[in-house]
Parts: sequence; structure tokens; C-alpha cells
Amino acid sequence: MEGSVEPLPSSISLQPEDAEWDDGGGEALSSTVFQTYQCCSVAEGQPHPGDIAEPASLAAIPLPPNDYPLDALPAELISSGKLSSLQLEGMRYACARHLNWLSSGERQGFFLGDGAGVGKGRQISAIILDNYARGRGKHVWLSTSTDLYQDAVRDLKDLGCHIPVIQNVQALDKATNTPREGVMFMTYSTLTSSIKGRTRLQQVVQWLGGPSFNGALVCDECHKAKNFVPGKEAQSTRVALNVLEIQALLPAARVVYCSATGVSEVGNLAYMSRLGLWGVGSSFPDFDSFLSSMKRRGVTFMEMLAMEMKGQGLYLSRGLSFREAEFAELACPLTPAQIAQYDAAVALWQDTRAALVEALAATGSTRDVWKPYYGAVQRFFKILLVSMKVAGGEDQTDGTGR
Repeated sequence: MEGSVEPLPSSISLQPEDAEWDDGGGEALSSTVFQTYQCCSVAEGQPHPGDIAEPASLAAIPLPPNDYPLDALPAELISSGKLSSLQLEGMRYACARHLNWLSSGERQGFFLGDGAGVGKGRQISAIILDNYARGRGKHVWLSTSTDLYQDAVRDLKDLGCHIPVIQNVQALDKATNTPREGVMFMTYSTLTSSIKGRTRLQQVVQWLGGPSFNGALVCDECHKAKNFVPGKEAQSTRVALNVLEIQALLPAARVVYCSATGVSEVGNLAYMSRLGLWGVGSSFPDFDSFLSSMKRRGVTFMEMLAMEMKGQGLYLSRGLSFREAEFAELACPLTPAQIAQYDAAVALWQDTRAALVEALAATGSTRDVWKPYYGAVQRFFKILLVSMKVAGGEDQTDGTGR
């Protein structure tokens, strides 16, 4: 399976089926958007307990053949259903892609785009377990919050993997003896921090053994690293810069990108440097040229890109089916008190903006404060409006929250 990565095809031609509108809830139309997911690549394991679907466009593209062996996993793990066939499929395709090398000299990565209900944590744990069983004792699991540490420990133990899980890199500061193996569970914010004159990123890379590290590097909720501006690194977030840097420092790492919203905008893919979509040996010399080309093709090309990645075995995107789910559009008129509350919030943010303008003028600062300012404004009003709809939503329930 070792070898160079095949270039992605330039296009894929599909003939969409005609969709007829069904007045009985639009079920015929929805069936053309999502289709029940069929796991055809894995004969082992038990069926997944949930009703899983994937976009119809992806369902039209079969996954490539995969003969990655499952011999490193205990037979009981597969036969008991602790890992369903769908989860085995995700683990198998990730591990298979990790056997390929890009022309840049870096190991190819994998993009797991599954949504709720598929068991993303189980699949990540299975990837780590397979690597651990094959003699790779150190791994990194990046996530957004320390609250998810217990979930990671639970998923690993549920699979019978009792490899130590180190809670954030700060644990290395307190350790009498540096751990010789384990899963380093750490947050993106920790990755960007420093201590005693060196960055946490440098500390982690040193613990892993440097460029020779060949364990799993899992970027969970990887959309956290989406804000990278090519050629304008000063405008990029520290998370995006550090995620790119750790991949560059660990060329042999087995990178897994995990996000249910990772392919929503082509400009947010810059940190996914291990997919082979740009760089040496591809059709685009760098991400900037890839981005320019994709933007000229329009928004719909994102769907084509996802289809091509699945066809190469680089990408899976599955989630709970909406079959038999019911939706209703509900108007929630604002009360006079809510209108007054909204107007007061608008005035507060206007005053805050005026104060920021004065502060910038007084200090002569050139920092870009408007991006975080308007980001905070959007988050605030989103939460405010949702809270104002709660009462109207409660009126539609039966008293049990359903």
C-alpha cells in the first residue's frame, strides 16, 4: 500500500435524478438530498445501531477498495459490536491513507467529517488503538475543551485500550519521570501558549521525539483552526498557525482531521495540508493558487470537491438520518419588554464601538480589533434571539420537552 498519492481527478460528472415534490411532508424531495448510508466496504462487525445517512451527492460516489488489515484489533471488539461496521470503516480508511506519502515528503492525512450519532470518538480511539497495537506508543489528541478529556478516556477504555491519557501538556511539568508512552490530550489554546521561554508546541514536539514521530495526530473539531489568511499571517489566528506548524514539524505523523463542518467554505481548508490537494506533486503549487481556482468555480464546487475526496478514500461524511423527523416553522412575536431589551443591547454595542474608536486613537494602536469585536457582536445577538424564542417553543411542546 506504500506509495505516492494519486492526483485528484479534475472533475466528476453526475446525472441527477428528477425529484418530485410530495405534499405529504416533502419526503420524496428529502430523499434526493440525503440517502441511507450503506456500508459496503467492511464485512466484519455488527450493523450500526443508528439510522445513518449521507448527502446524496456523496452516496453516488463509491469508496475505493481497501484491504487494510484489522488484525491488530481484538476479535471480541469486532464481534461484540463495540465497534460497528461503520466505525470500522472510518478507522480502516484513515489507517489506509496513512500508508501513503505525499510528494512533499509528508505522510498523507485523512478527513473524518461525520456528524452526531456515528461515534467519532470511537473511531478516533480505534485509530489510536490500531497504532498502539502496532508499536506506536505516543499520540496527540487535540480538542477544543478540557471538558472532553473524560469522553476521550471513556472511548478508549470502552475499546479495552488502557493506554495512559495525559491531561494537557502541563502534566509534563509536574511529572517526576517523563511518560514514555500515552495519548497527549490537549486543547488548541494550550498549543498556542508558552512557558519558561519556550512554546508548548515545542514542548510537545520534543516529547514526541521530533520529526521521526509516526503516531496519530488527531485534530478534533479541527474547524477551530480555519482562520488562516495566506500571505497575511499577521491576520491569521494563532491556532491556525500552530496547527500548520505542528504538522510541518512532524512530517511522519498520522494526521486525522475531524469536523462535521470542515468543508463548508473552501477558504477554511488551509490547515488541511496533509490531504494533498495542493503542494508538490499536485495541480496547485500552494494553497493560495488552490483557493483562487476554487473560488472561480463557485460555491457548488465545494460539493464536487467533497465527492472527489471521498472517491480517493480521503473523506467520510455521515450522520443521523432525518427520516421521520418533523419540522415546523414557528413565528415568535416579540413582547414590548423584549423589544426594549434588544434596543438596549444595540445601544450598548454602539457605545462599545465608539469607546474602541477612541481607545485606538488615543493609543495609536494598529491592532485589528474589529474582527473579534464583530465576532462577539454576532455571537451575542445570536444567543439573545434564540433566548427570545424559547417561550414560543415551549408552547409547542407537550410539557416533557418533546
